[in-house]
Amino acid sequence: MMRLGLTLGVLRTARALQQHSARPGARALAAASGEGERKRVVFLGSPGVAALTLGRLLDADANFDVVAAVSQPPAPKGRKRVLQPCEVQALAEDRGLLCLTPAKAKDPDFLAELAALWPDVCVTAAYGQFLPKAFLAIPLLGTLNIHPSLLPRWRGAAPVQRSLEAGDARVGVTVLQTVLKMDAGPIAAQSAPRTVEEGDTAATLLDELFGEGCDLLIDDVLPKLFDGSLEFSDQGPDITEAPKLAKDEGFLDVLGASSDSRSVAVACRDKVRAFSPWPGTFLNVRVGDSAYRLKVLEACVGAAADGVSLRDGALAVPCADGSALDVLRVQPPNKKGMDAGAYWNGLRGAELVCVPLPEA
Repeated sequence: MMRLGLTLGVLRTARALQQHSARPGARALAAASGEGERKRVVFLGSPGVAALTLGRLLDADANFDVVAAVSQPPAPKGRKRVLQPCEVQALAEDRGLLCLTPAKAKDPDFLAELAALWPDVCVTAAYGQFLPKAFLAIPLLGTLNIHPSLLPRWRGAAPVQRSLEAGDARVGVTVLQTVLKMDAGPIAAQSAPRTVEEGDTAATLLDELFGEGCDLLIDDVLPKLFDGSLEFSDQGPDITEAPKLAKDEGFLDVLGASSDSRSVAVACRDKVRAFSPWPGTFLNVRVGDSAYRLKVLEACVGAAADGVSLRDGALAVPCADGSALDVLRVQPPNKKGMDAGAYWNGLRGAELVCVPLPEA
């Protein structure tokens, strides 16, 4: 660690000297012409939504250059568990951009490589790793994060999913300064709240919100950060947490009670769109002598139903409180997704009932 400290200290001292010496004529000429020095940006992210953000930054007509990307390292995927790069690394390599893939962001060699890039600012979007104090000390103007929630509501790994699961009426995106505590830094910009609509899912909202966050970053936050006019605001006190999703959370308990003022059908509908595409949701069903998990791909709130039946192309599922969930698309075990009518016809008149999960 002493070697790392000396390395970072030398690099930062050298950069400070570089910033405040040499080429005064060039600096004066740039100021006179209204052009500043182009800033150096390092981007950190991993999944598809982060790759979309990186692409927007690379294509932006702005006074900065993305000089490198940082992503999670390649991971085994598919049945053969072949190592494959994440979406950000794949895009960076396709665009000829340097991409660093440290196992941990606290790795001394990685931190030395990052410092050698002389970043003016780092930008993160769904990177997926904790950034230590040694990292945050490197970029001259700090680190900014695009977070898809209206902070301080939904700090954590799954803000959009938890927002939809809770039945929030509005969503939005925040650009904030990264500090040691997760998603707790001061706010640089925040979008206007956007009303959640019937067809929204976590997947569609994530793409939309990261896109809007990228617009805020490019058009508003970075220009003000670079010219010294950016003002940050503190987050409010009404903090909620958005913990990482677990695979076993997807059970739709139509036979139970809602945990809040929503009907059971509304709570189940909200979970379906929150957990799409991962980890997904399911009903525990029995058809004749066979019991299995029926994946629910799409659902809405329907009118009351006496028993499970096909109604207007939807599988009407009665809930314990008298509400009903209309299931529109399903996926039986070992089959592809299908609409509810095709699934119902495949039952050939066999009775379908929902049952509780067995005791662990």
